[in-house]
Amino acid sequence: MEGPEISVFIPVYNGSTYLQETLEAVLNQSFTNFELLAVDDSSTDDSWRILQDYAARDRRMRIMQKERGGNVPKSWNAVRPLLRGEFVFYLSQDDLLSPDCFEQMILRQQECDADCVLPDMLRFEQNLSDADEEQAIIAPNADYSQVLDGRTAFLLSLDWRIHGFMLCRRQFYSDEEFDESTFNSDEYVSRKIFLHCRRLAFSKGRFYYRRGNPDSITNPRQPLRYQVLRTNRRLMRLMQEQNFELQELEAYRRQIFDAYIGLYRYFIKNKNNYTPIEQSEIKALFKEEYAAFGKDKKVYISAYRQLSLKQKIKIVLMLSAYGSFGFINYLDFFLHRAK
Repeated sequence: MEGPEISVFIPVYNGSTYLQETLEAVLNQSFTNFELLAVDDSSTDDSWRILQDYAARDRRMRIMQKERGGNVPKSWNAVRPLLRGEFVFYLSQDDLLSPDCFEQMILRQQECDADCVLPDMLRFEQNLSDADEEQAIIAPNADYSQVLDGRTAFLLSLDWRIHGFMLCRRQFYSDEEFDESTFNSDEYVSRKIFLHCRRLAFSKGRFYYRRGNPDSITNPRQPLRYQVLRTNRRLMRLMQEQNFELQELEAYRRQIFDAYIGLYRYFIKNKNNYTPIEQSEIKALFKEEYAAFGKDKKVYISAYRQLSLKQKIKIVLMLSAYGSFGFINYLDFFLHRAK
């Protein structure tokens, strides 16, 4: 086979704290037929120097530095034309892998001709000894022999019963432009890939997702984190376009609403930690999402009526804390009858 079997992609920005550990985890894999592409987003720390040092010592590694873009989707669009492997695997600059992760995924792919293969995913903070075994995301029902169709995989991914860090055929990325206006549009793309793949399998290699990194963009304290609301709405439109069943659409609408409420409560409690400009941008996102909710009033009115009195009071107090906008919208959204 010409070229590498796997193209590994790592976007980098000011990741020097954990970057070396991540590079070591990739370069020391038992499966060696891969290339590692790292795209540096004009880091201001030692990240670029670290990448240069490793690239000089390992020919499998290719690096590039681009103008500061501010999010991972821009790095994805920069690297997509450069990927040469039959398969692609993505990880962040602070994630880790078991030494056999690639080997296990490739073996499973060959066994069942899968389009995508998912390793086990474990969350950790500082050391792998801290990895949360009880909350690991593994093959459903721990059945590693199963092979899922794309539609089933898509539905399971919506509430993270399966994760999105996958070995995937490169062809699925070829025509998939990443939306650069939303920080987590890669999550939208991964779910869209699930939807269109024929066969999705599972392996026992391990992917370790680092949490608790204060600089991570997925930290709720980061203003861009609220853009997840926009991605959730895109996924809902995709489900409607693909003619999912009504009960599946309603289940995801409730999930979207729960995410909205959770982020809203976090914002109200912590809004003084954001600059006035950031507060304004976050409020605009909530208003944008509320406008979308207005098209689905009947679903949310039904969900609200099932809450206990205590839960209803909590929602009133939480929304009224947002000022007249929140309180008036609360009355309109929950108390008026659906037309």
